[in-house]
Amino acid sequence: MIEERIESGNKYYPTSKYLLFIRDMIAAGWKVKIYEVQVSKYVFVYKDDVIYKVRFSNHKPIYHREVQNDCDFYAGVSHKNCLTTEQIKNKILGAL
Repeated sequence: MIEERIESGNKYYPTSKYLLFIRDMIAAGWKVKIYEVQVSKYVFVYKDDVIYKVRFSNHKPIYHREVQNDCDFYAGVSHKNCLTTEQIKNKILGAL
C-alpha cells in the first residue's frame, strides 16, 4: 500500500519524506500507523512494546504541546529540537 501511495505522487516533486520514512520502517520490521491533520502527519511506529510518535510538518507545533513532549521526534519545523528524517530513523533503529 505504501508503495502505491509513493508511486501515485506528483512526478514533478520529490516523494514526501514521511512516506519514505514509513516505507523504510516497514522494511525494517516495524508496524506503522499514520494520522493526518491538515498539513501535519503523525506517524506512529511500533514493535513489541516500543512505540514512537513522529510529527512531520512544515510549521511549528503548538508550543505547550512540544514542551510537554507530545511527540518523541519532530521532523520539519519545531520550537526546540528538529531532526531530519534520517536522524530519526537512525535513532529508532539504533534504540533496539
